[in-house]
Amino acid sequence: MKYHSDMSAIKHHAYALRLPRPEARALAKAQAKSGLSRNQLIIQCVRQALPDVVAKFRPKPMPLTNVEPLPDEVLERIYSQPERDEAGIERLMKAQAFGGRD
Repeated sequence: MKYHSDMSAIKHHAYALRLPRPEARALAKAQAKSGLSRNQLIIQCVRQALPDVVAKFRPKPMPLTNVEPLPDEVLERIYSQPERDEAGIERLMKAQAFGGRD
């Protein structure tokens, strides 16, 4: 994303911003210290902090199911035994070789 340092090149989008008193005071102090206008300071705050704020408040992914996963011991026991479905394997190999149905 390319940012402009020249405020005249930016399209203006008016937004009425209501700040709680502590944040308004902090903004006024930062404005005095930085030499930036209030608008420039707010723009810089949005540019610098918005990605972190979005990441922090993004909804956490939910599990696809509410069923608990099987314990590792159970999975190892199930998948350690080879399948014995020679007929099914043979049909699968034939179908893959010719790209068709058996």
